Amino acid sequence: MKAAGSKTNYLNRDKTMMNLTESQDMELALFQIGDMLCGLDTRHVQEINHNFEITAVHRAPDYVRGVINLRGEIVTVIDLHRKFNMPPSETHDDIQVVFVRYAEECIALLVDNICDVVSAHHFDISTPPSNVDGISGAFINCVYRMEKELVIVLDLDELLKK
Repeated sequence: MKAAGSKTNYLNRDKTMMNLTESQDMELALFQIGDMLCGLDTRHVQEINHNFEITAVHRAPDYVRGVINLRGEIVTVIDLHRKFNMPPSETHDDIQVVFVRYAEECIALLVDNICDVVSAHHFDISTPPSNVDGISGAFINCVYRMEKELVIVLDLDELLKK
């Protein structure tokens, strides 16, 4: 048994070592993209919200659904279905959005369903596979093993690269 506060290493997506102390958990915001349960480290999440009117932006990349007005700030909306080469997400009245801070900018991630916020113990975090359900392994930071499900923890840097 390790002493409290000792470090456990695991390889992240780009095979560099990440350290988590034994007492350190990763807090994850969970959401659905199609049939996949995905998560983001809550340190990157600004807020979670829904019911926004999206204004289309012509000549934007196909994964950019448009922009929204978030209390006076114009925010780009990324459709994660399109980013993951899945059929576009369906438009409905209850649009679910995870707002993240990235490079001093607020960006909205369009998701199918917002699920929960959980604390992931480092013993339940694993090296990601190279490809999950057709999604590039580059978008995956690690995998969190819950009791009955696996959570694909997304790499925000790779996800939002231009």
